[in-house]
Amino acid sequence: MRKKSFIVTILIMFLMLGTTFTSVLMSQQEEEKAEIIPEEVKSILLQGMESREPSMDIPFSISDYYYLPASQDLYFILLFNAKNSALVYTPVGGPAQEEEQEQQAFVEKTPDVLQTRFDVFMIFNQLNGNFEKEIFIPAGFQVNKNLYDPEKIEMYSTGYILPPGEYLLSMAIAQDNYQKIGTQYLEFEIKDPASIRKGLEVPPVFFVDDTQKMEAPERKTYIHKGFFTYSILKIKPVLNNTFSSGDTNEIFFYVMGGSPDPNTQRYDYTVNYEVLKEGQEEPLIRFAEGNYNSPIVIQPLKFERTVLVRKTKGDEVIEEKKETRDLESGQYILRLDIRDNISGKTHTKDVEITFK
Repeated sequence: MRKKSFIVTILIMFLMLGTTFTSVLMSQQEEEKAEIIPEEVKSILLQGMESREPSMDIPFSISDYYYLPASQDLYFILLFNAKNSALVYTPVGGPAQEEEQEQQAFVEKTPDVLQTRFDVFMIFNQLNGNFEKEIFIPAGFQVNKNLYDPEKIEMYSTGYILPPGEYLLSMAIAQDNYQKIGTQYLEFEIKDPASIRKGLEVPPVFFVDDTQKMEAPERKTYIHKGFFTYSILKIKPVLNNTFSSGDTNEIFFYVMGGSPDPNTQRYDYTVNYEVLKEGQEEPLIRFAEGNYNSPIVIQPLKFERTVLVRKTKGDEVIEEKKETRDLESGQYILRLDIRDNISGKTHTKDVEITFK
């Protein structure tokens, strides 16, 4: 299967992971020494921890998570959603500054800008071990007043390096000097690649809408709006795995449990991709086989169906041609059949996708 030239960047990135994430981990540890969760925030998080009952004073939701290799640990990526009105955007500078600008008629006015500021707090509790971390991340975003939609739901992200394990994440968003606090809880598992003895494993898969290369990896933990970061990559994901028929998007996933060639230390994976309608076994789309020498796989897939159309006269076929057809709206399965050609291990991963 033909791969976009961007795959070269991914492979270079994979070679960089060891040094890149070692420095990031050191920066995270320094942050932890400097910041703690205020008691008024922590008490609300602890109150809902047992029941997992969220506080909706600032309504938000956790939408997805992924994890990818990061030196000796895994890089946990969290996506969460919030409506613009829930995060309270206000004019930059406030009324006093606006009045002063109005009195200075000679000053050229710039478009009105709205901003929001909020603090994010997270507690990672390892349910099958002793790992526990508290994290504080200040965040702020601006938007042109003419483009602001209070009803729009935006996607936000953050990331953190974690050891493998089963976790409870307790998360809070706070504003107004902790007078408003919203909380959410998520149980998740980060599997240990070294513990996978039989078969292969594939963590949650995502699709890429757009990717940009950064000059350098981030050295601090940030909240991002509309994208997430991984090593030197800025990635805008396809939300909810929802596509239009005919779209071309890159699938991004990580294969765990494979074995490199003992002589070359290179991996050798074969992946077959099929799109099936839920409840049916006959594929509607069968893509060309892909071959990869890295456990991080990125592959563009064009979601359109090719059918063979025959024109007959009686029992005789007088003409046949291939035509592309759109997929009907609805739920589908993208099936990944993965084989490690070194060890012989296999794995089948079904990913739910939607066409609108």
